[in-house]
Amino acid sequence: MGSISYPEKPEAVCIPFPAQGHINPTLKLAKLLHSKRFHITFVNTEYNHRRLLKSRGPHSLDGLRSFRFKTVLDGFPPSDVEATQDIPSLCESTPKHTLAPFKNLL
Repeated sequence: MGSISYPEKPEAVCIPFPAQGHINPTLKLAKLLHSKRFHITFVNTEYNHRRLLKSRGPHSLDGLRSFRFKTVLDGFPPSDVEATQDIPSLCESTPKHTLAPFKNLL
């Protein structure tokens, strides 16, 4: 019988739904898993990643070992407007525009 080899550290990909109220709790979960020695890839839409950096500071996400931040498109044009995105449009756009970039990321 063969043996199963495990990587040194488990890996987790954390993907919040790109709406207000989902990102911070998912980031907290990612940080908790990271503290338990997981490699983390946190996937956010470009729009929400820019908002996260703007609210926390441009270098707030730098310097965490084995914790990567990646972005995918959400299908909306770039915007600097500080407003919550329209939820019905987001629900329609996300599966159409995010799946292929997410698959490429994995």
